[in-house]
Amino acid sequence: MLIYLVDNTIDGQGASPREVRAVLGRLVPGLEILIEPFHHVSLERVRSLKPSHIILSGQSHPWEMYTPESLAGVFAVIKQASQPILGICGGHQQIALAYGAKVGLMGRVAPGEGYNGAKRERGFLPVVNTGEGLFKGLPAEITVWHNHCDEVKELPDGFRAVASNETCEIQAMQQKGRRLYGVQFHPELFDSDYPEGQTVVENFLKL
Repeated sequence: MLIYLVDNTIDGQGASPREVRAVLGRLVPGLEILIEPFHHVSLERVRSLKPSHIILSGQSHPWEMYTPESLAGVFAVIKQASQPILGICGGHQQIALAYGAKVGLMGRVAPGEGYNGAKRERGFLPVVNTGEGLFKGLPAEITVWHNHCDEVKELPDGFRAVASNETCEIQAMQQKGRRLYGVQFHPELFDSDYPEGQTVVENFLKL
């Protein structure tokens, strides 16, 4: 099993790829994990590597700082790769962007540029889910870690919402007929008090 982990941070300024890698290594000792920066990703590369699963990490900067050219390869993978794909936080938003759906700030609490002064959802917070796919075997309401200012504003065509909460309506989504999932929260950040993120990660690896 080879996991292809797309690093969506700019110049490594963000912990998401490292945190995802750490938990994967903990859950599946000896698991092969290849991390590559988003701007090096291409459909040809994925077809050559033949990973079992693809994970899109969180991002480090507002999406306005990412050029269309740098994201083109990831977008092609999102749309055409045959492997199960999981977008986490920024990776979830990246899936929406690949299909032309709107992504933006949840709101502002103070004037500012970018994420300065933006509304942020952070901490262990409840999410209501469908109990299917990534959420198989979990209760209808789980508590998972959040840390984001942006959100997916509308479902892309051909997707359905599979989790939500009061702060952010599209907490998770799936493309109909494909194993393509996005989660706004961070399932890789769980602890003994709130362990349900672990099950989400394990369910993805079983797809």
